[in-house]
Amino acid sequence: MDVVRIELEVPQVLAEYADINSESYKKKINQIMLYELVKNEKISIGKAAEAMGMRKIDFITDLGKMDIPYFDFSMEELMEDVQNAHLESEDSE
Repeated sequence: MDVVRIELEVPQVLAEYADINSESYKKKINQIMLYELVKNEKISIGKAAEAMGMRKIDFITDLGKMDIPYFDFSMEELMEDVQNAHLESEDSE
């Protein structure tokens, strides 16, 4: 994955309590930013997962662990994604 460095201004309290050098923290921030792009229909959930170097189902699972719902999509989209995720898991075996 190609990366670029960006600078953000954040509230002081965030800088005091966030472990900005932690790889897991950086991963979560990236996932949250990518999710916002998905939510605003800029990219697909599959493209977001690809950007993270993850399978779609793993990206969705990680979002769930952060209490970010995937289920604000239609039931039809959800069923299609579940079916695609199942096919992806069969292909990786």
